[in-house]
Amino acid sequence: MKLCVLPGLVLALSLVGCASLGPAPVDVRSKLLLAAEAGDPGHPDGKNVVLTHFSHVGHVTTDAGETVYVADRRAVIAGMLAPRGKNAILFFDGHHRYLGKLKYVHSRPLWCEGARLFLSGNLDGFFNPVQGNVIDLSGGYANLKGYRAHAYGSSGGIRE
Repeated sequence: MKLCVLPGLVLALSLVGCASLGPAPVDVRSKLLLAAEAGDPGHPDGKNVVLTHFSHVGHVTTDAGETVYVADRRAVIAGMLAPRGKNAILFFDGHHRYLGKLKYVHSRPLWCEGARLFLSGNLDGFFNPVQGNVIDLSGGYANLKGYRAHAYGSSGGIRE
């Protein structure tokens, strides 16, 4: 009896060892963080400016079919009695390479839909090339457009 069970057990274990659960998941957030550290000269150094938050918001698809990843980065200036934030929306290409950023104060990125990125209220940072609560990347990162749209949760209140 033991001789009959042993070959069956060996066969079962060998089949389980060869089983594949599919491709390993890609840690997009980690790839984007590494690209931001390498590509953004203003990335927090951990000494003068401390990274407090880095999240992968999602991705948009341009009209040309290219993927642009979006991340939210929050940091504070170290050594201050009342630390000031340095917040930015970061953009990366489909190969996780850093493209650029938009700085903001309170208008955090919320979600991506098609080629659009929705913000919490209007983009309120300084020296930004676009305005509004929606950033349109249909023409790619080089051709950002911003506009105001009524979208619940993004445009400023429950009445909208």
